[in-house]
Amino acid sequence: MLDQVMKDLLSPEFVKQLTREAMKYREAHQADPAKNQRTDAAKLETRISKMMEMASSLKDPAPALREVDKLECERNALLSEIGRLETEYTAASMLNNISEAKIEQFLRGIAENMESLSREALKDFLTNVIGQGLAGPGHS
Repeated sequence: MLDQVMKDLLSPEFVKQLTREAMKYREAHQADPAKNQRTDAAKLETRISKMMEMASSLKDPAPALREVDKLECERNALLSEIGRLETEYTAASMLNNISEAKIEQFLRGIAENMESLSREALKDFLTNVIGQGLAGPGHS
C-alpha cells in the first residue's frame, strides 16, 4: 500500500491535478474579499461613535448603551470575518508563482518525510489525510 501511495503522490497526473486545483483556488481569491466588510465595519464605527455621543447627553443613557453594545457585537463579528477572509487571501497570494515544478518539489518533500515516519505514525498520517480527502474541502 505504501509503495502505491508514494507512486500516486509523485505521479505526473497527480502533480498536474494539484497544480490545477491550486491555480483555481488562487483565481477564486484574486480580489480583496473583505473590501465590502471593511466598508461595513467603518459604517458601524461611525454609528457607534454617534450613539456614544448621544448617550452622553441623555438623562438615561441605558437604552443607547444597549444599542452600542449590540453594534459592538456586530462589529466584532464583522472584524472576525474580515480576519478569516484576509487569511484566505494571503494563502491564495502565496500561490501566485505556483508551478508544476514547485508542486512536485513540495510533494517530494512530503514523500521524504513520510519515508522517515514509523509504520504506526505513517498509518495514522495516511488515515488522517485519506479521511480528509474523502470528506472533501470544508468537511473535516
